[in-house]
Amino acid sequence: MEKQIGQDDLAKRQTEKFLNSIEETVGGLPVNFTTFEPTPVVSGEDVTNIVTQFGKRIITGSGLFQTQNKVISTLSGILNFHKPNTFWVDHHDHKYIPFKEDTVIGVITHQYAEAYTVDISSSTRAVLPTLAFDGASKRNHPNYPVGTVIYCRVESTSPDTDPELSCMVKDGPKKDWMTGQSLFGELKGGHIFKVSLSLVQLLLDPKCVVLEALANGIAFEVAVGMNGWVWINSEHAYDIVLIVNAVKKSETLNAKTIPVMVKNLLFARPKELST
Repeated sequence: MEKQIGQDDLAKRQTEKFLNSIEETVGGLPVNFTTFEPTPVVSGEDVTNIVTQFGKRIITGSGLFQTQNKVISTLSGILNFHKPNTFWVDHHDHKYIPFKEDTVIGVITHQYAEAYTVDISSSTRAVLPTLAFDGASKRNHPNYPVGTVIYCRVESTSPDTDPELSCMVKDGPKKDWMTGQSLFGELKGGHIFKVSLSLVQLLLDPKCVVLEALANGIAFEVAVGMNGWVWINSEHAYDIVLIVNAVKKSETLNAKTIPVMVKNLLFARPKELST
């Protein structure tokens, strides 16, 4: 055990030394910040020279694996970047690979005394402990039936065990699950649908073109999971269908034509829904 701890400490020191050397070289600033262009990569490709131009505080997302001194692509696709320091690989694989702290949408498939199993569209089911909710206790915790749609985050992943989920807020304001105002938990009503993992990244952008255009004409709620599931809720069923269609169509359009598409959909919307 002591030997293992010593090896872990050595690995951490070596990793920190590697990252510090990069930080000193580029000063922690994005060297090619204004010239970055999406880059095709293949599975197993070493992309260290690209991502480390952004200093040691980079965040690796879906499709990237960070070792002691390298960043390797685990998927074939397009290496992409989001300000200020996040990299991921865009791909059209419908199987989601869980990463720690990813926010996901899932469906409860089994209910046990101490945990739920949840389908998050990965190769294995995920586990959500019944106590993994803000304010939950052994006597007072959610009792969700099979089929419940849940919004949560990935607490941990391991090659040897199923991913573990949590509905507890790690950073930021926390509200008891019983209030119905907590960030994570059950998504009531509405409709869930699947999109590509590359479209997910666009929908998660705070200035997402299609969602902003829709918000100008319709009041709605939305939750986007990094596993490719999207939840939409609105007062009228017609509007839910409209929003789902707009989101799906947006993937094949550019930023200039998306508002036009949404405008046409809103124009065809029944007038009585606007009152």
